Amino acid sequence: MLSRHGSLESAILNVLWNLEQQGIYTNSVKDVYHILNNNGDKRAYTTIKTVMDRLFEKKILLRYKQGKKFYYRTVYSSDEIIVKSLSEISNRYCNGDIERLSLILKSMMEQNCLVGV
Repeated sequence: MLSRHGSLESAILNVLWNLEQQGIYTNSVKDVYHILNNNGDKRAYTTIKTVMDRLFEKKILLRYKQGKKFYYRTVYSSDEIIVKSLSEISNRYCNGDIERLSLILKSMMEQNCLVGV
């Protein structure tokens, strides 16, 4: 399922999306590890590798080998993940009524309920 990610999965995806927006598509575990650790998210290299491999198994990341090294790319853009997630939330909690979900989101935005969520 696309929309269910742990916090480290989300952090990894955000790092990769940011790099890909800069036109950088050959990203290794080491690249992601350094960025996460420089941003204050201290995780072991092996933990990040395991999570990236799981994202590959979930078909959320592509993995390819050049020489002895593996590189990763995202399969979906952040917008595609958001659309899929909102669709799943709508189906699960609003009987598929995306209009209702939209009204709820609009109301939350008007009340500034989304800040810090």
